[in-house]
Amino acid sequence: MKKIILILIATIMTGCAMQKKELSPFDRFLAEVGKAGSQAQKQALAEAFYASLQPSTYPIFPDDTTYIMIFKGEKDSVGVLGDMNNWTQPDWMTRIAGTDLFYSRGKAPVTARLEYWFVFGKNSLWAVDPLNPAKALNGFGELSELAMPGYEQHPFFAEYRSGCKGSPEQLKVHEIDSRALGYSHTLHVYVPSGSSPAGGFPVLYLQDGLDYVEFAQVPQMLDQLIASGAVQPLIAVFVTPPNRFQPGMPNRMTEYGMNEEYVRFFADELVPFIEARYPARRSPDARLVAGDSFGGLISAFIPFMRPEVFGNGCSQSGYVSFRGDSLIKLYRETSRRPIRLFVDVGTYEENVGASFLPAAETNFTEGNRRFNKVLREAGYDFVYREYPEGHTWGNWRRHLIDALIWFFPGEKP
Repeated sequence: MKKIILILIATIMTGCAMQKKELSPFDRFLAEVGKAGSQAQKQALAEAFYASLQPSTYPIFPDDTTYIMIFKGEKDSVGVLGDMNNWTQPDWMTRIAGTDLFYSRGKAPVTARLEYWFVFGKNSLWAVDPLNPAKALNGFGELSELAMPGYEQHPFFAEYRSGCKGSPEQLKVHEIDSRALGYSHTLHVYVPSGSSPAGGFPVLYLQDGLDYVEFAQVPQMLDQLIASGAVQPLIAVFVTPPNRFQPGMPNRMTEYGMNEEYVRFFADELVPFIEARYPARRSPDARLVAGDSFGGLISAFIPFMRPEVFGNGCSQSGYVSFRGDSLIKLYRETSRRPIRLFVDVGTYEENVGASFLPAAETNFTEGNRRFNKVLREAGYDFVYREYPEGHTWGNWRRHLIDALIWFFPGEKP
């Protein structure tokens, strides 16, 4: 009897293995083109397939972790350059024989959100994906967005998904001179509507100020976070470094590279300047400094150096591997400070700044994992998170929300 059962099980398993896996619509299209007799027939099939693609059906997802991208045009070669390949070598598309259609197939986690460009040949300029209406911004312009099926778009950014900038129009503008640095900074200040609470508002200080305004749409985000009750009403100070997008010095790199003069400017000049003009709560636990990349580095350095002023720091994709892990060593080798930290990084940040940073320091994902380990061993009050995203403003704007809710939770979840 046992032998008969085993034979039946083996027969069923063999039958299952012999069943053909159902082809996706795209693979059925490829099969049809392969069977077509003439080039004209192949091209006609390609034209019909391309015309069938709509914003709601593109990029193509044969399953939750596979994506297919398409390009149509007379090009010698087409590549996809983006987070999926750490912005190093493009994933070159395959041309469908007998047509002017190119495609590439890739894999990513179901909740991933990646940004990319198309390139045409090795030395060509980049271009957004003409089929994809979803775009993000950075200092170089527009990028196309690949959001996998499990990625949850935040409703706050619905109007910005086509690539428009956030506006600084509602912000108050100041110029502040710095004796510590020897030059001035432009500030943009967000003040929530309504009367200030007893004791004043908490204050968020952001590095790369105008970038957080334009590319992360933080003022508009704060309006909605506060109105929904997700965070307390707060003041936000956007601090823009000199020579923004220019090659001159000083700049964000000279300021954010663990520069102690910049720390003095922030703690001894900027904070008193703001608190003399706005109803700010005057305590370390009500002050948060935040930034991305190089700005994430300095935002973890400032509270460490001046915990009596800044009780909170948020490092988004921080360049914590700077100068051979100098910041990480500082946290490991010095007594624990009474500060709270929010540290996050993308899992697609393994080769950041490869054209200008030391090769040993470009893996931001691993650098932040080392930082996480040190913070945990030292007993810090902190949150560490990784997201299947790249070194992008689309990543930082979405997850700054998580940090603000953690630091300054409102009355509603």
